[in-house]
Amino acid sequence: MKVYRLYIARPLLIVYLLFILSWPLIGVVGIAAAVFGLFGPDRSAVWLFVIVLGIGLFSSYTWLRFPFEIRVNDGMVEFRSVVRKTVVPVAEIRSVRAKRYTLGFVDVRHGRGTVHLINQMDGFHDFVYTVKSLNPAAKIEGC
Repeated sequence: MKVYRLYIARPLLIVYLLFILSWPLIGVVGIAAAVFGLFGPDRSAVWLFVIVLGIGLFSSYTWLRFPFEIRVNDGMVEFRSVVRKTVVPVAEIRSVRAKRYTLGFVDVRHGRGTVHLINQMDGFHDFVYTVKSLNPAAKIEGC
């Protein structure tokens, strides 16, 4: 079994987690404050904080779905993130491609969808080599 983990410094991880948690928290606290009338008697600020909560939840989900670990074992690739785990046979991987207009991100396209990666995995080039050796039909672009 080969395991590839996301490389990120602890202080930066803490900053990211605080940012990810702060948006939804601001939304919830703002909704509660608006409901209790802290922003005025008409409570119109509730809708503003509902929008902030929606944006916060969407951005949190977007960042938490990036895999922090890739496992390759017996022809299967497992992408593990905080919110989901995707298991794909190597034979189903169509391409591993760097995003054209977004530096540092990679898309792994497979038969059932796409897995978006942050290109800071320890041993990422070994992962690409492993995929290509197990599935010669997979296209490798920009990695």
